[in-house]
Amino acid sequence: MLLEELRKQVVFYGNQMIKSQLTMNTGGNVSARDRKSGLIAIKPTSKHYELLKPEDITVIDMDGNIIEGEYKPSSEWRMHAAIYKKYPRVCGIVHCHSIYATAMAVADEEIPLINHELCMYCTQPVKVMPFAMPGTDQLGTSALEGMECGNNVALLKNHGTVAMGATLWHAFDAACAVEQAANAWFIAKQMGNVNILPEEGRKKLRMYDPLMGEDTGEIVEIKAV
Repeated sequence: MLLEELRKQVVFYGNQMIKSQLTMNTGGNVSARDRKSGLIAIKPTSKHYELLKPEDITVIDMDGNIIEGEYKPSSEWRMHAAIYKKYPRVCGIVHCHSIYATAMAVADEEIPLINHELCMYCTQPVKVMPFAMPGTDQLGTSALEGMECGNNVALLKNHGTVAMGATLWHAFDAACAVEQAANAWFIAKQMGNVNILPEEGRKKLRMYDPLMGEDTGEIVEIKAV
C-alpha cells in the first residue's frame, strides 16, 4: 500500500478532529504529503472519519490524479495542492469547521494574537479571506493570500479554518490553536476585558520553532515548516 504511514496519520488526525470538536460528520478534510515522491494522502470525499481505514485514504498527485485508492479525493484537493506547491516544506494540512473560528469567519472578524499557542503559528492576526466556493481553485488562492503574511493559518469566510505545517501534527496543532483563541476571544469580549499579547512576547514566541523544539534566534516566516 502506497504511503501507508501517511494514510494512517490522515485517519488518526481525522478522528482527532471529531474528538476535539473541530468538525462534524464528514466536514473538512485532512492531507499529508510525502516529501520524496510529492504524492498526497488525502481524506476521500463525503466519508465519515470514524469509518475510515488507512486503505480508504486516497493517494493523488499534485494535479489531482488518483494514484491509488477506491474513492474520489476530497473536493477541496485543489486547495491542498496549491498550498503544497507554494510551500515545499509543508507536509500536512488540516481544514476544519470548528464552531468559534467559523463564527469569526462568518462575522468577518480576524482573530487577534491573544495567547501563546496562536503566536507559535502566526506573525499577524488570523485574517478572514473573501468567500470562495468550496472545491474551486479560488479557495486555494484565498487560503494562500491569508497566509502570505507569515501565518500558518487562515480563516475562509463563511466556511472555516485552514492550517498548514511541516507535519500533519503541526497542522492539527495550529488548527487547535485557532479554535482555542477564537473561543477565548469570544468569552473575553463578553467579560469586557480583552488584552493582546505584548509585541515583544509575540516576537519571542514566534522565534520558538515547535518543529525543532528550540529557540531559532530569528523570527520564522512560516512556522513549523
